[in-house]
Amino acid sequence: MVDVFISYSRDNKARVADIAAAVTAAGYEVWWDAELPPHRSYGDVITEKIGNAKAAIVVWSHQSAQSEWVRAEADVARNQKKLVQTAIDDVMPPLPFNQIQFADLSDWQGEPGHRGWSKVLMSLEELCGREAVQSAAPPPPAATPKPAPVEPQVQPAAQKSSFLPWALLGLAVVALALLAWKILQPSSAPATNTPATEAAATPAADTPAATTAAATPAEAFTLAAVIDDPDGFTNIRAGQGSSTAIVGKVLEGEKFLTYKQSGQWWRVRKADGTTGFMFRKYIRIVEGGAGAAAKPSTASTADGAIIADSSTRALSAADVAGLSADQARIARNEIFARKGFRFKDPGLQAHFGQFSWYRPTSDTVDLSATEKANVALLKSVETGTQ
Repeated sequence: MVDVFISYSRDNKARVADIAAAVTAAGYEVWWDAELPPHRSYGDVITEKIGNAKAAIVVWSHQSAQSEWVRAEADVARNQKKLVQTAIDDVMPPLPFNQIQFADLSDWQGEPGHRGWSKVLMSLEELCGREAVQSAAPPPPAATPKPAPVEPQVQPAAQKSSFLPWALLGLAVVALALLAWKILQPSSAPATNTPATEAAATPAADTPAATTAAATPAEAFTLAAVIDDPDGFTNIRAGQGSSTAIVGKVLEGEKFLTYKQSGQWWRVRKADGTTGFMFRKYIRIVEGGAGAAAKPSTASTADGAIIADSSTRALSAADVAGLSADQARIARNEIFARKGFRFKDPGLQAHFGQFSWYRPTSDTVDLSATEKANVALLKSVETGTQ
């Protein structure tokens, strides 16, 4: 069973050979009809190879877009949900394949960081279930040259009798000096003034645990999102990779929270508190709309609040100036969240659920006069009636 099948027009064989070589260099086993056995019929071999492959790369060009064979192979790959489309000419895939995304390789010269080629590797990683290998390993460090041996100075025969006693005396002096230096060196063990339990509980500054704790910031799930997956659902995984365990699932139309991140896998959180990683390709950020989380402002506090003291002091117009409608909505509902209000809106429930101080305990809350005035002020900003 091969990893990748490549469909193309024979007019583009030289260019496709470069693509096949690059896919092979990325660690995937490739089959294309340059390897067609002479005793097998073309149709039987192609059907068998597409069925056994984990992914099928179709290389669209002016020639292949007119080829009935390439279209048939692309249709088989699409029906088996393993189609990866590329274009090496200034051409769109023909109907109905122009409704599916494709990677533009028209200006690709084999560079690993090319945007279109990166899309191809991302699709292969998902379909084949493993990441591409690095294109080349760094060269080993050069060996440190050994110093040239120092040739001994040969004493003239006439001086040997007088030189030997002085040489032995010098060696003895050096040996005694080295012995004295070693005795006077302090012990390499740490001082024992600290109790054993305290020393064991204090990690060294360079240990991985200490470094991770200092470098990992607190997560803030501030962006509402939905999935964009033709299968109608997307899995949430325990780690960054399709081979890690599935810890949850998001259905089409179901909102969840995330934040801007680097890499192909993003951290997400569902309304029920399930947290894990999702493939970035299937995440679509919801711009505005009910339930979308507000973007944090410069006034956001360490506990994630837009206005931290809105329950204890009367706000002024200057305090709310510059807030967007979404930010004002979140700030207004912060007053209710501090009272333990149980939100019926899943977006609000998910937003405040990420904070340790939020304890939903009641469907009704009593607000003070200050809180009521602040709620009215934030509502006016939210609705644009201020």
